[in-house]
Amino acid sequence: MFELNPFHLEEASLLHFLMLQGTAVLAYFIFRERFKRQLTQLTDKVRVLQDALDIEQIVELEAEEVFATMPGRDDLKEIAGINSKSEAILNSIGVFRFTQLAETPVTTVRRVLAEHGPLLHTYDPATWPNQAYLAAEGRWDELRIWQEQMRRGESRDINHQLLP
Repeated sequence: MFELNPFHLEEASLLHFLMLQGTAVLAYFIFRERFKRQLTQLTDKVRVLQDALDIEQIVELEAEEVFATMPGRDDLKEIAGINSKSEAILNSIGVFRFTQLAETPVTTVRRVLAEHGPLLHTYDPATWPNQAYLAAEGRWDELRIWQEQMRRGESRDINHQLLP
C-alpha cells in the first residue's frame, strides 16, 4: 500500500502529530474569523429587526371595540372546539354571529377566554375564525370535512384556497 514513514525517520510519529496540530490550529483561526463575521452580520440583522419592531406599534383593541352589534345569533357550538361555556363567554362580549367570530383576531379570542378562567378546549382557538368564515359563507360540507380531519389529527390547517 503506502509507507507512513518512507524516509525511515526516527521522529516520524512526532512530525505527523505536529503537522496535524498545526493544521488544527490554522483551521481554528480561519473559521473563528469567519464565524465572527457571520455573528456580526446576524447581530446587525437582529438589531435592525428589533428597531423595526419597536417602531411598529401593535395595538390590541378591547373586545368590546372589536365587535359591532349585529341582529340575530348563530349557534357557535357548530365550530369544533366551542362548547357551551365558550359560547357563553363569546356571547358576553358581543360575539353572536359566525361573521363576527370570523373577523376576530385569534389573539383576542385567546385573551378573552383566558380572562374568563381556564377552560378545557378540544381544539386550539386558532382554527375558530377560519371555521366561522366557512360557516358564515354557508360552506357546511367543507367545514364538516375539515372538522373531521382535525378530529382524526390529519390536518389543523384548512386549504388556503378555500379561504379569502
